Amino acid sequence: MIGKLSGRIEYKSDDHLLLDVRGVGYIVFCSDRTLIALPGSGEFTALYTDLVVREDLMQLFGFLTLVEKEWHRLLLSVQGVGAKASLAILGA
Repeated sequence: MIGKLSGRIEYKSDDHLLLDVRGVGYIVFCSDRTLIALPGSGEFTALYTDLVVREDLMQLFGFLTLVEKEWHRLLLSVQGVGAKASLAILGA
């Protein structure tokens, strides 16, 4: 599992960012609240991460605090709540 990433923000999109960690770019999905709180492109940041592995997909989700990450994991345990829905709830 990838628990934390620190690096330079290459770009931010509406639901994710590209984080350059020593030359390796990680696409990290974040809530709206997290994306707004992060610095701009070219700046350095650190995110706690949760790696979601499915049969046909691997996705990284990023959080500013461990508490937010734990809420995300708790929401994922609720039937019918997926990773993107969890981010929407956390971003509200």
